[in-house]
Amino acid sequence: AMLEVREAREMLGDVLMGMGQMNELVDNLRSFTRLDRAHTAEVNLNTALDSVCYIAKTVISTKVTLERAFQPLPAIECNVSQLNQVFLNLINNAAQAIEGAGTITVSTQADARHITVSVRDTGRGIPADVLPRIFEAYFTTKPDGEGTGLGLAIARNIVEEHGGDIQVSSEVGMGTEFRVRLPIDKAA
Repeated sequence: AMLEVREAREMLGDVLMGMGQMNELVDNLRSFTRLDRAHTAEVNLNTALDSVCYIAKTVISTKVTLERAFQPLPAIECNVSQLNQVFLNLINNAAQAIEGAGTITVSTQADARHITVSVRDTGRGIPADVLPRIFEAYFTTKPDGEGTGLGLAIARNIVEEHGGDIQVSSEVGMGTEFRVRLPIDKAA
């Protein structure tokens, strides 16, 4: 009976340690998604996206073509490492939506007030009944054990902290496009 007590105690210790790590993770995510003005800088997102695409190419399938369609952009004040996380996440999701060969197109454009970064894929698309839920924390369409489902919830959080918004349109069998819109004006 003593052995059972010891085993139970060890298991409880593991559970508590696990909960502690979960709390730490949530705290990190919280601070990660709050825009820290001390870490903002004037950045040209085309330059940032160049490096994101370079990184993405090393992790996505070689059957997936990553195309860039950049238009000239004004520099905006932002936390570039946070936005890079968002773009990398969107490209990674796009790559996972493509079975076999396909194309991801990362494009940028600016008007008087906003910069729009679009990530479009030729993947399987998102069913209409699933689409409204994709930004919910812990919602995932991936098989168990793949992906935390926190990706898009955090991505949206980061974009909103920057005063922007993120939109999606998708057609099953045709592909999906995510559009991240960010204000150019610092005062916005």
